[in-house]
Amino acid sequence: MLPGHIEVRSAHRLSDHGLTQKLPIAGTSVLTACQSSGNVFVAATGSDGIHQLAPVPFDQQAKALADVDQFAEALTMSAYLHDSQTEPNRQLEDGIHIRYGHHLFGRGEFDEGLGQMGMSSTSNPVTLLHLFPSLASPALLHPVSHLVPGVKLPKVAEPTGEAYSHAVSVLLPYLLSHRSRLAAFTAATDTAHQATASQASTTAGSHRATAQHQSASRSGETSEAGTPGWSYSEAMEEASEPGSPMRNKPQEFLAGLQPEQRHRLAVLVDTAILKVMLAMDDTGALLRFVQRSNDVDLREGEVALRARGRYSELVALYQQRGQHEAALDLLHTLTLSPQDLNIRPQGAAAELRDLTGVWAAVRYLVAVGGHQTGLVKKHARWILTVDPEAGLEMFTEMQPPSSPDSVLPILASHAPSLCATYLEAAIAQGSVSAQEYDTYLAQMYLQAVLEEADPEQQQQHQQPVAASTEGSSQTALQQSGSDAAAPELPKAATAQQDAYAKLKRLLMTSQFIDAERLLKVIPHARLLEIQALLQKHLGDHKEALRIYLDLMHDYKLAEEYCDGIYQESNSTSLHGMHQLPASLQSRLKGVASQGWGAPGGPGSDMYLLLIQALLQQNEAAFSEAAGQSGDGQEASQMSARWQEVAQLLGRKHDRIDSVQALPLLPLQMPLRLLLPFLEGAVRLLVEQVRNAAVVRSLRRSENLQVREDLTKSKQRSVLVTSERACLLCHRRIANTVFVAYPDGPLAHYSCYKKQTGSQQMDPSLSTPSI
Repeated sequence: MLPGHIEVRSAHRLSDHGLTQKLPIAGTSVLTACQSSGNVFVAATGSDGIHQLAPVPFDQQAKALADVDQFAEALTMSAYLHDSQTEPNRQLEDGIHIRYGHHLFGRGEFDEGLGQMGMSSTSNPVTLLHLFPSLASPALLHPVSHLVPGVKLPKVAEPTGEAYSHAVSVLLPYLLSHRSRLAAFTAATDTAHQATASQASTTAGSHRATAQHQSASRSGETSEAGTPGWSYSEAMEEASEPGSPMRNKPQEFLAGLQPEQRHRLAVLVDTAILKVMLAMDDTGALLRFVQRSNDVDLREGEVALRARGRYSELVALYQQRGQHEAALDLLHTLTLSPQDLNIRPQGAAAELRDLTGVWAAVRYLVAVGGHQTGLVKKHARWILTVDPEAGLEMFTEMQPPSSPDSVLPILASHAPSLCATYLEAAIAQGSVSAQEYDTYLAQMYLQAVLEEADPEQQQQHQQPVAASTEGSSQTALQQSGSDAAAPELPKAATAQQDAYAKLKRLLMTSQFIDAERLLKVIPHARLLEIQALLQKHLGDHKEALRIYLDLMHDYKLAEEYCDGIYQESNSTSLHGMHQLPASLQSRLKGVASQGWGAPGGPGSDMYLLLIQALLQQNEAAFSEAAGQSGDGQEASQMSARWQEVAQLLGRKHDRIDSVQALPLLPLQMPLRLLLPFLEGAVRLLVEQVRNAAVVRSLRRSENLQVREDLTKSKQRSVLVTSERACLLCHRRIANTVFVAYPDGPLAHYSCYKKQTGSQQMDPSLSTPSI
């Protein structure tokens, strides 16, 4: 007894912790105890009379303190419980934490309140979300309502206004933490099942690594969205301490749930996270959250996002759930008619209009892939209408690529000018076969060249039939007469010139052109150079040269045509040389460098055809001139044409076989015109004879060297000692006749004959020498 109060110390061994209780009873004069009941009677001199002090267990005292909202004292009292780790005492402490958290939350101390709830081993997302009815609808809470701890909780009103924003910002780290633990547990459970099924330790280790990676990925989302406050950190530190009742509780709690229950819990948590992020300032965290794998309830998420105008996040949510049709319809509306939406677009969605929205739709379709043919066909229409280039990039970048059979009709309907460009890109990328589509591409170019804007434009900008500018690669589309010097061409004429150049390049490089199909499209007197190139694909070189000389009157193009055929023939003849022995390769290369050993060679017949065509043209011109002019003018014209043939022979003397070329020349041709050709041909032959003599000497030396090596290999010596044994019978060789294998072993000749006669010879041994 002390003045003014009574100090009570427990006789229990836990009193070593210093547990002392003070009872304010003034004027105490007498204190006595009843040994039978353990009660203590106190008599006070004041008006209070006699007091009976009865012992009350600590757990009851803790409950009584909690009932009068003295939660801090109740937690202190529960700490002195005997065997505090037993289940009843643990439930008592957990219940106090939960009630204390609700009490603090109701007072507006959100961080401290959620921290107290987090310290309870029975705390789970359902318990936390009961404080926020707006974050968890009854439809999502009902399937997991049994997870709420059996504690009588006070009714707490949900905050509003700025208090609500602050409360949900405190709640978010807790929800992300629960989400990470749930994801890690689910991944670990799946890994354990897979490891058990495979019964392989290495496979199990690989799966555990995968589960850890997924858990780390989810934890990374926590760090992006926000960091927990001090109360949450303290709660987690306490939960991780050895011997803490919370250390294994999350795992035990999740292990007690069925897979379907864990999934429903994940849906509840992810949906609440989405709504929390909507209530906070837009930092891009919500968009990243819905772009990743999540379990947000699609219906509730859609309603919440539309109510806030967060359409970009809604598109990402649709995409994550495979609702591609709804996502693209929303992008279509955002791009072309955002005014039709009930809520004005907010955040990133506010920028999705016009070209920005088109490119967003393009990126979406590219990510979806070319297997969504119907989806691509439906939305490619408005994309091509708004921005044809974006539509083209969509088709060229799509993986897996769409079939040209499905893409070309779409482009032909909405952007015909891009059909050829798309096919060019598809062939260059290797997504389609050049063998299958080169002819189709050439036909597109041809249609673009033959397209007529109006009769006047055709008359001004197309190539005349009877003549062309010498040496021009686009003569069929250039202007003629006085219009040739115009500074600029109309846009249509420029497009035709580009198409003509591409068509010519394709015909010169591709080996898969259906020339007959294209020739049927070209009018008889149009695009003469293209007709000549198509005759080349048909192998009709005479007709091609006739077009160059008789119709186009372009000798230079005819000679270039022959040069191209000659070069292609020589490159084809050398193709596959790498498959031959090295020595033979060097021989062929040496011969090829000298024109295949003699003037002429593969492709040289083209020059003979050109000479014949020129001489026939000369004869026709001479006959025409003979009826119109005198003898002097006839001789002058004939001399000029013969000079052209002689110059061709002089320039190509190393490619033309003189033995075949000379009989083609007319007897009247002056010999002086042929002197350059004959001199060059003789010099080339002399040089080739000398080179052949040198090559012959080198080959003879090489042959002698090979013979010497062969002789040395046959003069092999074998050392036979008294210890050498037969490979087959394992007896000593001695003085008997033997055979020696190339790799060293010896065998009796008789054993060898028996072995080969019975056809049981070791296949790893080569043929021996005797």
